[in-house]
Amino acid sequence: MPIPITSLDNRSFDDLVAEARQRLQAHLPEMQPLVEGDPMLALVDVFAWMTESVIYRANLIPERQRQAFLNLLHLPMRPAQPARGIVSIDTKPKGPALPPLLRSESTLAAGEVIFSTLGELQSTPLALAVMTKESVSDNDLDALGIPRHSLQEIYGVKTKAFRPRSFSAGKDVLDLAHSQDKRFYLLLHLPDKKLAAPATLATLRENLAGQIINVGIAPMDDQPAEIAESLAPRKLQWHIIWQKNAADRKAMYLPLEVIHDTSKGGRQTGVVRLRLPKSVGVLKSQFANDPQYAGFGNTPPEQPADIPPEQVVCWLSLSAPGETDLKLGYLGINAVDVIAQGIVRDQVIGIGDGRVGQVALLNRSDVDASSVQIEVSEHGTYVPWQPVPHFAASRPDDRVYRFDSATGTVQFGDGIRGSRPAPNARIRAAYYRYGGGKQGNLPADNIKQLITPASTAFLLRHEWRTAYGLDAETVADAEQRIPAHLNHRNRAVTQNDFIQLARDNPIAPVGRAEMIAGLLPGNSLASVRLHVPGVVSLFVMPPAIPAFAAAPKPTAGLLRDVYTYMDERKLLGTELYVLSPEFIPVAISLSVEVIDPAVLTETLNTVNQAVLLYLWALAPGGHLAQGWPMGRALEINELITVAARVKGVLAVNHVRLFYQVDSGEWIETDKLALQKYQLPEVMVVETHEGEDPPPAPAIIEGVDGGDDDDAIAVPIIPELC
Repeated sequence: MPIPITSLDNRSFDDLVAEARQRLQAHLPEMQPLVEGDPMLALVDVFAWMTESVIYRANLIPERQRQAFLNLLHLPMRPAQPARGIVSIDTKPKGPALPPLLRSESTLAAGEVIFSTLGELQSTPLALAVMTKESVSDNDLDALGIPRHSLQEIYGVKTKAFRPRSFSAGKDVLDLAHSQDKRFYLLLHLPDKKLAAPATLATLRENLAGQIINVGIAPMDDQPAEIAESLAPRKLQWHIIWQKNAADRKAMYLPLEVIHDTSKGGRQTGVVRLRLPKSVGVLKSQFANDPQYAGFGNTPPEQPADIPPEQVVCWLSLSAPGETDLKLGYLGINAVDVIAQGIVRDQVIGIGDGRVGQVALLNRSDVDASSVQIEVSEHGTYVPWQPVPHFAASRPDDRVYRFDSATGTVQFGDGIRGSRPAPNARIRAAYYRYGGGKQGNLPADNIKQLITPASTAFLLRHEWRTAYGLDAETVADAEQRIPAHLNHRNRAVTQNDFIQLARDNPIAPVGRAEMIAGLLPGNSLASVRLHVPGVVSLFVMPPAIPAFAAAPKPTAGLLRDVYTYMDERKLLGTELYVLSPEFIPVAISLSVEVIDPAVLTETLNTVNQAVLLYLWALAPGGHLAQGWPMGRALEINELITVAARVKGVLAVNHVRLFYQVDSGEWIETDKLALQKYQLPEVMVVETHEGEDPPPAPAIIEGVDGGDDDDAIAVPIIPELC
């Protein structure tokens, strides 16, 4: 509990007047009685007003002390941050010729909010459709009335069924979790039939050959630029899909040259610039139009029904070898980075007067300090001056200045530390950016106007939100950072530091983090060593909803991101490992008696969920509701207690516990001992009614479905669409 802070004085104006009148009555009785309008009462009011002002300022002393303390910690208040995003600028379909290059720092507007582009764009008349090959399980095939063996009879090969799935830009989550081959298929097509004529399309392909196209990409969980810059880029593979004849049914994947990627491999909203092949023939591919063979093997799936085959230009593919279950929020063509800042050039801000410490004013408090470029005229030519944080190390002839972003002032030296602008010299801001704040955070379809260049050849599409605009930090917000800063100073030293920093990292969501000091992982579990000095192993798990056979296992990308974040914060000499716990598959069967047979099924399902929730690795699992403790043994007696607490259960008669070893064999036990780095993964819980011992869970008697590694991808065609 924090120590209460006593107010120095809480008397108000009325309290001071009343007290002064009482003292006058006690010490100067000869002045009584005082009536309203008496000059003495006017003096009392003036005294009370002045005293109240002094009290108000005295009560601000603790506030000033906190601000001074914040300054001593060298934690300056954060300036306003501009919003960032992507906007697509298409070419109006007037012909196959491409428009001029759209230069960087073009200006756009969303009402009163000004945006400027970052990077150049070669706009095209193309549109982008995103598709995947969605896996179809045997159960889904049965529901559709398509036996798996019938597909093998039709195609004459071992098959693995899929159905083409199309995504809506900016609305659907682009997820590869259910993709059969773990890749996105990007269809570049013509949205307008005017350009689909064979001669026009051929000319367009010739114009596109060797050009650089911009593909906008945004993750579902976007990261601010300052955080994403500290991460290693995710490796994305971009290919153009080529097939000479539709009858070949085996496509070639030709890698595309990545000119630049501001998205850090899809870690943040940005633009990937890809160079198309210079050979026009590569842009001409023949794929099967017959739905029976569209997508056969490694060929692209059937295009959406609203895109005629004659409007298809080419197919691209996108995959992430390190993160096969890649999840994105957006993919779009003709995209360019935008930032919610305006640009000012060549603005005269003052005339030199030769005085010491001359100050020039930009008349704005939202100027981006890193973008300011100041020039001073000398002999008819503008000469650039350099910014410095202070003048202490400056010499008399150094052309330097200090810029205060809070007030928008430019200060020059005194002639001893830093040069002074000569009398009558013109001072100008050659360039600076301005703007920032939450007003730049806009949902889709808000940026609609292209200000410069003023051209009617372009169409704007704003399909993904702009984000991460922040207002300038207030003193109260800055003070909230002090306790955390004093606690660990953004350094991982103690066990709690590692856990808190990993759990609160702003890069990737972590549902739970645990640290084991001295655990050195090896190439196998048998080579794990404990109590190794200087070694720290951090175990992390992503947030997840409790479910059977769905333990919160981190992806390789999550482990890499957390390691990158923590590696900068560990102490020198610490050997850090960021790992996933080893999950031991367990299966449980119970036999219980219920109070009310009318709700038998509901009660049995509740028991199943209660056992699952209790053994869940994240909160509210475990006896402390913080997740099942790592390394804690799993006992039957504990499961009996959990099941008996369920409403409607009269008695728990038997519990059987099984766990799976590396060979795949299931072993029954009364107590499952776990290592420090192990957690249970509940594969299934089956609860039966009765007094007899329950049978083993069905998963133990399950049949292997076989290996599909050598199967060929084939589309399914339901009888009814």
